[in-house]
Amino acid sequence: MDSEAQQQQPLDNVQPELNALGKLMANFLQYGSNASNNLSNTFTSMDAKGWLRLIMVVGGYMLLRPYLLKLSTKVAVRKLEEQDEREKAAARAQISPNELRGVPDEVEPELDPEGDGTGADWGQRARVRQRVMLKQMLDAEEQRRLDEESDKEIEDLLEYD
Repeated sequence: MDSEAQQQQPLDNVQPELNALGKLMANFLQYGSNASNNLSNTFTSMDAKGWLRLIMVVGGYMLLRPYLLKLSTKVAVRKLEEQDEREKAAARAQISPNELRGVPDEVEPELDPEGDGTGADWGQRARVRQRVMLKQMLDAEEQRRLDEESDKEIEDLLEYD
């Protein structure tokens, strides 16, 4: 009977083998408990010098962060503008067939002036609609002036006869 007990004892101590997901979860649990223990030990064993250092680092970050963000956005905008200028210069350097014929190309792409204003280009569509409207108003004003001038010329010609 002792031999049976000895044979059963090693079987009881053997843990079942985990699959890949189980091993991954076990590692994550171990990492989480290590991080929790390390964090709690860090703050419990911190002296006054450590607290002051932590306050200085966090306070400095909070004070300098807005300025660093502004600086980084300025640098990014400058890089984008330079890239746009290079692209425009490359586009201007290429001669289109229409330019060779003497017909100027349109600088801005034609968009539907009656666009619904949805999508990523809603601002551009609004500008195009505004430009079209202003052009129509100027054309109408010019036509009105031409009509007035032609009426005055006709009246002048009629008066002299």
